[in-house]
Amino acid sequence: MTLVQTAPAHVLADRQVDVETPEHVAIGYELADLGSRFTALLLDALILMGSVFGFGIVASLILSAIGAENVVGGLGMGVVTILIFLMVWGYFIFFEGLRDGQTPGKKRMGIRVVHDGGYPVTVRAAAVRTFIKVIVDIQPGGSCIFGGLSMMLHPQTKRIGDLAAGTVVVRDRTGHAIPEESTAPAGPALGPPRMSTEEFTAVSMYVQRRLSLDGSVRAELSRKLMARVERHVMEDARRTAMSPDAYLSLLHQEETERRRAAGAGGRAGTAQATALVRRQRAEWAEYQKTLDETRRMGLDTLDEGRVSRFATLYRGVAADLARARTYGGSPELLYSLERMVGTGHNLFYRPPQRTWRRFRDFAGGGFAALARRLWKPIAIASVLFYLPALLCFAAIRARPEMARELVPAEMMARAENAAAKEARGEGYVEVPQIFMPVMATRLISNNVQVTFLAFAGGVLASLGSAYVLIMNGVLLGTVAAMFANVGQSLHLWTFVLPHGGIELTAICIAGGAGLWMGSGILLPGRRTRREVLVTRGREAVALIMGTAMMLVIAGMIEGFISPSDLPREAKLALAAVFASAMVAYFALAGRGEAAVAAAELAGER
Repeated sequence: MTLVQTAPAHVLADRQVDVETPEHVAIGYELADLGSRFTALLLDALILMGSVFGFGIVASLILSAIGAENVVGGLGMGVVTILIFLMVWGYFIFFEGLRDGQTPGKKRMGIRVVHDGGYPVTVRAAAVRTFIKVIVDIQPGGSCIFGGLSMMLHPQTKRIGDLAAGTVVVRDRTGHAIPEESTAPAGPALGPPRMSTEEFTAVSMYVQRRLSLDGSVRAELSRKLMARVERHVMEDARRTAMSPDAYLSLLHQEETERRRAAGAGGRAGTAQATALVRRQRAEWAEYQKTLDETRRMGLDTLDEGRVSRFATLYRGVAADLARARTYGGSPELLYSLERMVGTGHNLFYRPPQRTWRRFRDFAGGGFAALARRLWKPIAIASVLFYLPALLCFAAIRARPEMARELVPAEMMARAENAAAKEARGEGYVEVPQIFMPVMATRLISNNVQVTFLAFAGGVLASLGSAYVLIMNGVLLGTVAAMFANVGQSLHLWTFVLPHGGIELTAICIAGGAGLWMGSGILLPGRRTRREVLVTRGREAVALIMGTAMMLVIAGMIEGFISPSDLPREAKLALAAVFASAMVAYFALAGRGEAAVAAAELAGER
């Protein structure tokens, strides 16, 4: 089992986590600092906004040339709408889930997202991080306070999205060259080493990473390190004439020479470590070459023989890392081997990508099986949605004037003009046929965002999900009562019912997903809140995948059938057919093998 623990207590310990690989070799990951994460987020936001803006301009020019007043133009506008939606919501999911945890901004800042166990982040975890980031962590309202406090107070600078997804942001493990064997003559005799091995390791780690640290962080760490080692250099006048950062660099250079003169074996460390480098350098070079090729092309591109050889080399380098530690290898050598092992670990233990077949199995029955298994939070969400709807319906029926306080004036006008529209033979919504694709895609985008909101609000101890459900229920009940008060209920429900059964059920399932994730904070049981939050977050995201499919279907119905000029009887008949098909799906689909597929997709296996 792979474990994560805080590194040993020294001045850099709060910036590092240790991961034990299945080969029982520990790998140290340096935590990304807040400055790098904020800068990466800013860069990604600029890239995303620039991409959306540029795409919008190009699309507008193309649509203008085609003309919006024809079927092709209407379809084009619908495609543009859905593509912009996918760009906004899919940017972070795509790059973090399918590009080894690195968005362009993170890659520029040299950081990446990994799972707590050091494994590459999955698409599901990237989705959890994205939903909670956009809806909770970076909102300008009060919810961003929770995300900011979480990052400042958590020992691994995790925001709420990281807690829910079980991820951590670390410095990128870029390759470092294996130290060369020293052939230069020794410098002037400086005396025996002055620092202990632990102190020298801490100073070496700082010197190697100092340029990647923010100025304030570098100043603080150099001050702490200087306080720790200054007892060895109290008589050195240069100590007071130089900044702690500059003096530590000089001190590290001199201490390296002292250790080399004392027979420490050069840049690789001890004589045994130097012999290990000399003996294994060719094998490490072969491994690094294969590693670089595999990172670029993918593990699947290697044939069976090369994969077997790569695995053998990986196990050998992992064993050499353990030997180098035993032999007293230099921090530079250990740092290089750690990164080689860490990169190979990420490639070999990357979770399998979801294939279209698995997606088909999930859509065919796995989603229904998962929804049945989590029926309790879904039922609670349904109560939070429909009970306020019924209460508001009764209240507005008794006191119609209350509706003006709950809905916008545009909705009030719809209800007041319903009788006149009905007399003219017009429906609740009149949409020209050529604009139906635009309406469908906009409705899909809007409804999917509502379900994202209902889900992500669960991370705030389920309060956010409950709020979204209650407010949407209040709106539904108020509107229904307004049309009932003017005797035009069928005018409303003829439009709503064809798609409404699927759409409202999807919202309740999404709210149930948020409540299920949030319940891990309120009622964790025998496990820790973090463990329960991660597990239930993965299951909840699987439900959100299913509701997104439902809302695509509902959006197509709402865009093409609900506003059409079909007879009222035909629309109501179709509503009954759609509702019956949905009930049959959730009641019957996913019995047997599909239930196993759902459990696998939800992270239960």
